[in-house]
Amino acid sequence: MRETSKKVLFWALMFFGAFLLLTQVGYSDGDDAFFYQYTHEMGFFEYLSWRYQTWVGRMSGEAMVYIAFSLGIWFWRIVNAMMLVLLPCGVLKLAEKAAGIRTKNFLPGESVAVVSGYLLMAIMTVGYAAIWINGSIFYTWSFTCGIWALVPVADIVFDTGDGGSGDHNTWHFFYSIPCAVLASMSIEQMAAVLVTFEVLAVLVVILRKHEKQRTILLIIQTAVTVVAFVILFLAPGNDIRVASEVQNWMPQYEELSFGEHLFVTVQWLVSSFANENRLLLFGIWLAGILHIICKNERKASDVACMTAAGLFSAAALLPFAGIKVFSDCGLHIADITVRLEQVPRIEEMQAANWFAMCWWIAALLFTCILIWKVSKHNVVLMLVWLGGIASEAIMHFSPTIYASGARVYYLTDWMCMFIILVLAFKMPGKKWRDLYYSIVAGLGVWNLLYQVINYI
Repeated sequence: MRETSKKVLFWALMFFGAFLLLTQVGYSDGDDAFFYQYTHEMGFFEYLSWRYQTWVGRMSGEAMVYIAFSLGIWFWRIVNAMMLVLLPCGVLKLAEKAAGIRTKNFLPGESVAVVSGYLLMAIMTVGYAAIWINGSIFYTWSFTCGIWALVPVADIVFDTGDGGSGDHNTWHFFYSIPCAVLASMSIEQMAAVLVTFEVLAVLVVILRKHEKQRTILLIIQTAVTVVAFVILFLAPGNDIRVASEVQNWMPQYEELSFGEHLFVTVQWLVSSFANENRLLLFGIWLAGILHIICKNERKASDVACMTAAGLFSAAALLPFAGIKVFSDCGLHIADITVRLEQVPRIEEMQAANWFAMCWWIAALLFTCILIWKVSKHNVVLMLVWLGGIASEAIMHFSPTIYASGARVYYLTDWMCMFIILVLAFKMPGKKWRDLYYSIVAGLGVWNLLYQVINYI
């Protein structure tokens, strides 16, 4: 079978599998019922104006919501299945470009690994951000647009192209600019990441004096993204929304001291990596270990990094055995769907909770060092890693830091998956890469089964 046919078959099967799953999903109470009601009672522009004035500046997300709810659930099922395919496809394509891979051949190991990203996540993260109708539109659809908006940006920065180094692929901007608008006016996390990397790309092309036409197109895309981002934040409904969310979800929000607010943010962020995101970190640590094993000569620093990566990896797997001493950061909120009258306090922390917090803070710092070392000082990977942390840290400014649920971790998980793929591409020897992909995919399947058996 030709390489193109294999690639089409793999992603077609992925699409139909996702579609079959989505046929079992219907409208939920709460937000889905709310959007269904108002999208059927108002005209398109009337609805967007009402939302912008009274609630949120996410006009692209709201527009997609209006279209999806107006055209019905089967439209959503088809489009969402397509987005569930295009998102990992886009992450894989960006990883290829960042790793300097120029091939049109089907990459079975890499394709299986990137799809396994869904399985490595917490089931609630995927549920909220990819399966829930309202959540999937705001998160999966907008993130997919953001990823594909970066494809021509990556072509320029890494000097790649689907047609080789001589093919500038300027036509990609005809889809990437609309995608950038859709992403930058949907979810603030994706918008911030997109703007940051586009601005950095502009600086790179100016310093390198790239081909003029692509430079102009990149500047246009960046300018359009920034304008859309500003429009999002200037929405008069934003202040109304924040005030309402303070009352509905965290009445203590405005009364917290700087220290209390900082503790709440750090505890929540560290706990997310210790629990929901830990297997994505395991993937990074395992890649680092294999990189070091493949070296002909190992220094004392290599052995130290490999040992540390092994210890952190083992701790990340302990919850499967019911051992939570490394993952319990003291964040015990019984129900995030009701108003939180009392935020977690430092006084409630036990010695074991502080140990877990310190362990995972050390793990995050070590991950930064490991990525820098095994990637041979790859600045892009470092920025992606820091961006993944920042995309969660931005919730410091939101009273829905708990109520937003696990979907907030979605972007961080995909940024970790990007790092995993780039490190895998750089791994010497097909034997080691295949072993790595098998472990990643197997762990993903186990993680899904474990969660289904224990939590559903």
